[in-house]
Amino acid sequence: MPEEDTGDRLRVGRWVPPLSTDGSGNDPSGYPYSRPALPRGVERRALGPGTTGPSSLRPRLLLAGTLVLASVVTATVATIVNDAQKPDPVAVQTEDIPRPAQPFEPLPPEATISLLPPPSPTVTSTFVLPTSNAAATVTRSYSPSPSKASPKPTRTTQPAPPALVTGRQSGLESVDRPGSRVRHRNFAGRLEPLDSDQDRADARFTVRAGRANANCFSLESGNFPGYYLRHRNFEIRLDRYDRSDLFDRDATFCTVVIRQGAALALRSINYPSRYVVADGNRLYLRETSAEGATAFLPRSAL
Repeated sequence: MPEEDTGDRLRVGRWVPPLSTDGSGNDPSGYPYSRPALPRGVERRALGPGTTGPSSLRPRLLLAGTLVLASVVTATVATIVNDAQKPDPVAVQTEDIPRPAQPFEPLPPEATISLLPPPSPTVTSTFVLPTSNAAATVTRSYSPSPSKASPKPTRTTQPAPPALVTGRQSGLESVDRPGSRVRHRNFAGRLEPLDSDQDRADARFTVRAGRANANCFSLESGNFPGYYLRHRNFEIRLDRYDRSDLFDRDATFCTVVIRQGAALALRSINYPSRYVVADGNRLYLRETSAEGATAFLPRSAL
């Protein structure tokens, strides 16, 4: 049974009016809000058991244990976060590695690369002679002989075709009758061998630009200046220049390369289908093809 409360003890959680001095519960001062005191048994049942026994310590211990467990969890989480934010331990160890007191040995220089061509290989062969008493070693060395370079194909250059040169004294020699040249005798054009100084003088001609066409040629006599080879009545003659247009055309001949670039033919400028042809020793203007005309070669004047 709980102990009886004395009249001067306070009750927890409730307001206790002051006790009257006469035990009636009324305030002797006549305070209007005074209530009569309840019976002692009723007050005990309302307050319940006291809080000073051993059973009142369980909630406090439970609360304390919860707080301790929360503190441990918080400390563990903080430790994990701090470990994650720490720098790489390898870097820390690298900084802690003591440096050597002396510098490292320098690396040896690399081999120099030569730009010269490699020497010819030398082959060495070694063999042992099969003897019963001793073994003899023979070393042979040889260098391969240089390979012969294949000969380069030779290119044959085609000689330049013959041509008359303006302003030069030249002669015209027959390809088919070597030694025979164009000359004048008695003012007639002829093809004959040269036996005397007079023959050689008659065979000299100064090459001029064509009187009727500068792309062609006119042949002026070397020993009779002002006289030109021309055709008249289709015969080749040596006539004096008369300043006529007909003379200019009759005295102008164009060269045509024939025989695969080895000779020249003389074609009339005012009769394009006619060429200079030798008939015996006389020269005429005949209608023929370039290959059918007399073939000439320009020669130096004699």
